[in-house]
Amino acid sequence: MLFFRLLFLVTSALAVDNNVFHDCSSEPFCATFRSQVLDANTQFVANVAEAQRTPLNTVNVPLTNGNGEELTLELSILCGHKMRIKVLEKVQKRFIIRYGIVLSKMDYPPTLEISNDTLTITTTWAVEDKIVVRKGPPFTVECYHQDQLEIVLNGDRLVMKNAETVEDQAFSFRVEFEGANKLYGLAHHSFQMALKETVDGSSEPFRMKNLDIGEYDEDSPLALYGSIPVVYGHSADFTSGVFLHNAAQMFVDINYTGDRPSAYFMVECGHFDLILFLGPTPRDVVRQYSSMMGVTRMPQLWVFGYHQNRHTYWTQEEVKDVVAKMDQADFPLDIIFLDYGYTNKYRYFEWNPENFTDPLEMQQNISATGRRIIAVSNTHVPVDLDYYIYVDGKELDIYVKNPEGSDYKDLTRAGESVWIDFLIPDALTWYAFLFDFSKFSGTSETIAGFCHDSNQPSFLNDTTERTFPPETLHYEQTQNREIHNFYPLMHVRAADAALSFRDRYEKRVFILSRAHFAGSHQYAAVWTGDNTASWPHLRNSITECLTYNLMGTVQCGANVGGFYGDPTEELLQRWYQVGIWIPYFRAHSSGDSAPREPYLFSEEVQSVIRLAIKTRYKHIPYWYRLMFDHTQSGDPLIRPLFYSYPEYIDYDDHFLIGEEILSRPVLEAGVSEVQVTFPGNDIWYRVDDDSWAVYEGGTNQNLVVNITTSPYFYRGGSIIPRMDIERPSTTQMMTDPFQLYVTLDDDDNAEGLLYFDDYITLHYIRASYFYFKLTYDYGTNGIRFQQVSGSSDGFTPRIQRIVVHRRGTNKETITTTYTTTGDGSPLEDVDIVQHLLLKEKEGFTIYL
Repeated sequence: MLFFRLLFLVTSALAVDNNVFHDCSSEPFCATFRSQVLDANTQFVANVAEAQRTPLNTVNVPLTNGNGEELTLELSILCGHKMRIKVLEKVQKRFIIRYGIVLSKMDYPPTLEISNDTLTITTTWAVEDKIVVRKGPPFTVECYHQDQLEIVLNGDRLVMKNAETVEDQAFSFRVEFEGANKLYGLAHHSFQMALKETVDGSSEPFRMKNLDIGEYDEDSPLALYGSIPVVYGHSADFTSGVFLHNAAQMFVDINYTGDRPSAYFMVECGHFDLILFLGPTPRDVVRQYSSMMGVTRMPQLWVFGYHQNRHTYWTQEEVKDVVAKMDQADFPLDIIFLDYGYTNKYRYFEWNPENFTDPLEMQQNISATGRRIIAVSNTHVPVDLDYYIYVDGKELDIYVKNPEGSDYKDLTRAGESVWIDFLIPDALTWYAFLFDFSKFSGTSETIAGFCHDSNQPSFLNDTTERTFPPETLHYEQTQNREIHNFYPLMHVRAADAALSFRDRYEKRVFILSRAHFAGSHQYAAVWTGDNTASWPHLRNSITECLTYNLMGTVQCGANVGGFYGDPTEELLQRWYQVGIWIPYFRAHSSGDSAPREPYLFSEEVQSVIRLAIKTRYKHIPYWYRLMFDHTQSGDPLIRPLFYSYPEYIDYDDHFLIGEEILSRPVLEAGVSEVQVTFPGNDIWYRVDDDSWAVYEGGTNQNLVVNITTSPYFYRGGSIIPRMDIERPSTTQMMTDPFQLYVTLDDDDNAEGLLYFDDYITLHYIRASYFYFKLTYDYGTNGIRFQQVSGSSDGFTPRIQRIVVHRRGTNKETITTTYTTTGDGSPLEDVDIVQHLLLKEKEGFTIYL
C-alpha cells in the first residue's frame, strides 16, 4: 500500500499545481503589504539632526513616525563603490546571516553635513560616493556616485515593527533605480532577461522561496529552486544594483511607471540588510557583487565536457553500455550520472545490492575509457533502524525538529524520512565522513563529484508546499521561515568540506546542486531544474543562465532536450547547439520520457549532435581560460550583450561567451534564416558555416541557416586557442597541442590569452599555471607571447597550427594556415620563443 501511495504522490507531483504552491494572496504578509498605502502617521521621518557616527564608522539616524514607532537607520559607505543600509530595532531579535559575505569596513570616520533637514554623508575612503538622507515624511536615502544619483531607498513603503516574535517580523521597503531602462535579477525564475512589470496587477510579484516545482511554467514569477535576492537597474549610461542579505521568503513587485523603475520588497521575516552596488557599468556592478560574495573556484577540466544523465540508469550494465555506445557512435563524453537507481531503496551512501553488485568493477570499466561518474545524493535520511546513517544521526541529535522538539518527519520516495540540520556544527563534521572511501564502501576516485538533488529540501506533502513548514526548528531554535533559502547553501558548504576531506585536499571539488542561495556558487554549480521539452524552455535556458552569471553563479546549465516530455528531433538538435555555449553542458531526461541518448537517433540527427558536442570540446581551452579569469575578476563566463555593449539592452536571443565569441542560436521551429545584430564597432567572423564571412558591428543581418548551422562568430581582433584534435574525452586532451585562431580587425591587430594548468589539483592557487597574453604583430607576421601571471615552470605548451583570418580589400576573407612539423622538437632560439614568426609552409613546434 505504501508503494501505491508513493506512486500516486510522485505522479501527482509532476505538474505545477496552484493549489499546492502559494501566491501572494496565500501569504498574509504579502497580501497585506501589496495593497497597503501608508498614511501620514505610519510613514517614517529621518531625524537627521540626531545623526551620529559610531565607533564602527557607520552613521545611525533615528527613524520615527506618528504612531510612536522607533527604528534606527544604519548607513555605511564601503570601499569598491558599495554601500550598506540596515534598519534596526531597539532590541535585536531577528535572525542575522553571519556567514557568506565579505565587506571591507570603513577605516576612516565619515563626514556629516546637515542642512535644511538633509544629511549628507561622505568619506575620504570613497571620495566619489555619497549618501544624502532627506527627513521627509517619508524619508529617503539617496545614493550617489560621481554626483550621479543612482539608487533611492524610498521610505514611502517602509513597514517594520519592533517585533516580539518571528511571526510578527514581516517588513517591506521600496528601492528606486534612477535612469534605469530595465531591471534584472531575482534568480531563480524561468524568465526573459528583463523583469516584467508586476505592480499593475497583470502578474503576481516575483516570489523568492526555494521550492521543488517540476514541469514549471516558462515566463512566470513563480518561485523555483533557488533564491538570489539581487536586482540590477541598467541603462546605456550607467548600472547599479542591490542585494538583500536575507534568506526568508519574499515577494518583489516590479514597477516601471513614474520617474524611476522600482522594486518593492515584501519580506516574511529576518534582518533588513541591504547592500548597494554603484557600478557605474554592468562589469563594475558584477565585480562589486563578486568581491562581496566570492567567486566560483577553478574546476577540473572534465567539468567543461559533456555530461550524460537519465532519471535513472537502473543497472551497472546499463551504465557501462551507455558509455560504450557513446564511444562506438563517436560522441565525446566525460561524465555519466548515477541517479537514485544506484541506491539501496533510496538510502544514499549504500549501493543497490541487486543491480549494482560490483560497483568497483563498473568504475574501473568507466575510468578505463577516461570517463568519470557523478552520483546523486540528497539531504533526507530514511527512518530505518537498519540504516546506520539514520541511527548515527539520531544518536548525535542532528535532525531538523518539530516545534515541540521531536524530529520532523515527512514522506519522500524513500518513505518516512528526516532531514539533516546543517546549521549544527557537529552535523558538518559527521556529514564529511559519509563521503570518505572508507565509509562509502564500493567507491573510488572515479566517483569524481556529487549531484545534490531535491535539497530545497523537497518531499511529498502538498499541505506544506512539499518543503519544510515555516515553524520547523533548526539549530538554536531558529525557525525555518527565517532561513529557508539558506538551507541549500549550508548543505553544499558541508558537501564541499566532505569531498575535500575525501580527496585529502589534493583535488578540486565538483558539486552540482539544484537548490541554492546567494553564495552557493562558491561551492556548487547549478542547473535550472526540471524543465520541459519546449521551445520557450530552450530560449529561457539561455536567459536563466545569463541571469545567474550576472550574480556570480557562472557554472550554470539546463537539461539539454528538456527534462519532461519528448522533444522533436529538430528541438533536440537545436538544444544541443545551444547547450555547447552554456557553461555547464548536460543532457538529462525523466524516466517517463523516451530514452534519448544521442546514438539512438538516425545518422542525420546524430551527425548534427555529434558536430555540436565536438565543437564544444574544441573550445574547452577557451572556456577554461574564461573560468580562470572569473576567479580573478568575478566576470561572467556568458554575458548579455549589454555587459560589453551597454546600449544593446533588448536582446535575449544573442549572448556573448567572454568577449570574443557571439552566439545567436536558432530558437524557433522551421527557421531558414535568423536576424543577427552585431554589436559595437567591431567586425565579426562567422564560424559555424565555415565561411568566415565578415559582418560589420552596428548592423542587423538576416543570415541563412539550416539544421547543421547555428550562428556563432569570433570578434575581429581576437586570438582564440582551441584543441581541434578529436578525442573521446578531456582525459585524452590534457597533453594535446593548441591551435590558435587569429581573426584580425580592420587594423590587422589581434590579441588573446592562453591559460592552462595541471587541470586537476589545487596547485594553481599557488600560481602554478601558464597564463600568457598573445599579440599578433602585423609588421613581422608573428605572435608575441607575454606572461601575465603565474609560473610557467614545468609547463610545455605546444602550438600545432595557427590560422589567420583577415578581411581583404574587397571585403572577402583571406585565410592563411601555418602548420607545424609535428616532430615535437623544442625551438632553441629565445627570440623565436618570445616572438613566434609565422612562415607559410614552414613548420614549427613551440615550447615556452
